[in-house]
Amino acid sequence: MKITTKHFLALALIVSIIACGKPNVKDYTISNTIVDDNYTPIYTAKQLTDRLKSSDEDSLSDGFDQFFSDWNKEIEPNSLDFIFQNDTINNVFNVYKALYKPLDLLKLGDWEWGNELNSKCKFVAVQNKIYYAVLITESLEDTDMNFAKRDSIINFRPPIDLDKSKVLYLTDEYDKALNDFLGSESTELGERNLMNPSMPKGNSEKRYEKIRSFIPVLHGHWGGYWHLDTHPSVGNIVFNNTMTKAKVEFRVGYQGGEATLEKKGKEWLIKESRATWIE
Repeated sequence: MKITTKHFLALALIVSIIACGKPNVKDYTISNTIVDDNYTPIYTAKQLTDRLKSSDEDSLSDGFDQFFSDWNKEIEPNSLDFIFQNDTINNVFNVYKALYKPLDLLKLGDWEWGNELNSKCKFVAVQNKIYYAVLITESLEDTDMNFAKRDSIINFRPPIDLDKSKVLYLTDEYDKALNDFLGSESTELGERNLMNPSMPKGNSEKRYEKIRSFIPVLHGHWGGYWHLDTHPSVGNIVFNNTMTKAKVEFRVGYQGGEATLEKKGKEWLIKESRATWIE
């Protein structure tokens, strides 16, 4: 087929139309306009629980595959308008993105499971809420006394550095549905050995084994609860008053860690990260 100038012009027009529909992140600037989050649940927690139970009862169906595939496709990250509404919110998202290494945990410190905690799963489940604070000082020392602002983002759905087909956002209704489905049957802490954490048992253990191939669910150390969000789970981000440094408290499995990040240009870089406690 002969390619003419007319064909090239038509192709260029199509490409420009597509580009106009998908703005580049680099083109966004801070708007300083309050932007409401646009998330609206599609299903109730009960509807989601019923789907999980139905899939569990029908051993011949691919219900679990469909459940997690639908979840991945139906819930999108926060909009760019939301992320760029002000400098503080934008920095929260950027610090989280720089720190969130669920498939490369050893970049954040040494952990009892090494890099195996989140292995052999099809998806990661990103936490639904994040806390942050801004200090009145340039230094990150004595953070407990120097908060100028403490706040949170609910329905936190950050873009992350992973293939989007592998990312799930753990909204309230999915959190409740998974907790209801998994239940709370568990052994006593130290039941088999003084050093052993509590483990799921009965129906909770059977259901856990089915869910674990999709997301790296972790049973609670003390028993009767679950860690559904894929670690590292960020507990708090604290910025200095110029927003050039940040201290992050996070959890990996049954351990906790602390990281310090610094801003170079528009990029946040991890300067130090290590484990600081263990359950």
